[in-house]
This record gives sequence, C-alpha cells and structure tokens, in this order.
Amino acid sequence: AQRLARIVDEVLNISRAQVTAPEHAVAALVLDESVRRISADWAAQTSSGGLMKVETGAAEAAVVFDAEHLRRVMINLLDNALRYATSQPGAIEVATEGMAQGQSRLSVWSDGQPLEKTVQTHLFEPFFSSESRSTGLGLYICRELCERYGAVIGYQRTTRHAVEGNEFFVLFRAPAGAS
Repeated sequence: AQRLARIVDEVLNISRAQVTAPEHAVAALVLDESVRRISADWAAQTSSGGLMKVETGAAEAAVVFDAEHLRRVMINLLDNALRYATSQPGAIEVATEGMAQGQSRLSVWSDGQPLEKTVQTHLFEPFFSSESRSTGLGLYICRELCERYGAVIGYQRTTRHAVEGNEFFVLFRAPAGAS
C-alpha cells in the first residue's frame, strides 16, 4: 500500500509540475552555483561527501530550469549513482561545462558496473526498474522535467580518471538571447 501511495504521489507531482510551472515564467539559474549547492546538500544528507567530487566548469552559464525541478533531477541522479557506485573516494563525480552556442552540460558519473543493454533500452520509461523495491518513475520524471525546459537527458558509459563508469547527463539549451 505504501509503495502504491508513493507511485501515485510521484505521478501527481509530475502532473503538477507540468501545470504549475510554465516555461516562460522561469528565471534562468546560474548552473555552477546551483549544482554546487544541490550537491553539498545531498552529500550532507546522505553522508556521501567522501565519495563525491564536484567539478564545475560552466563559469557563469545560465540555464532555463526551475530551481526545484533541477534539484529533483540531480537528487534522483545522485541517489542512483550512490546505489550503484563503489565505496572508493571519487566514486561519484558531478561536473558541469559550458558548450557552444550558450548551451551547458551537467553530468553525474559513478564507477558502477555497466548497465545491461536491456536496462539501457528502457531507462527513461515509466514504471521500468531493475530494482524490485523501486517505483520505476525516477528517471522517467527526470526526462519529463528536462523536456519541459527544452533540455535533453541521456546515458552513456564513459571513462573518468582511467576508471569506467556510468554517466547520466543533461544538455541544457541556452536561455533566449544567449549566444
């Protein structure tokens, strides 16, 4: 019953997000500042500061995204990273970078085992999960929130500091008038 209640709450929350936050009413956020704050809050709440490294490189890049929605996306990606990362220092890395045409990129990387191909195929679908206790809505909600603001979320297997890992990334569009 509690699991079903949580599923209903998550579906209602994403529905409310679509209704209550029209894109044109959202002020641009300074990406690096927001990422540092959210990462620090998450590390303090999960006692995972020793596992995580944060590298901000988007300078003063601004992104069109609601602050609470960015927090929700990052917390979900960080929780997933923690679930599958090893206990080594630096097992989780959060990074930002500025890109061409005023776009920005956020990535959450962890040194976990590769995702199975079948899992990769369905990552962002609702109610899909490789965990029996999961609602399967976390990455789906992340995708829906990203799409709402013209951002793209994706997954790839990458190497950082000579260690293979799983990277989830968000590509933000440039704010109107940025170049």
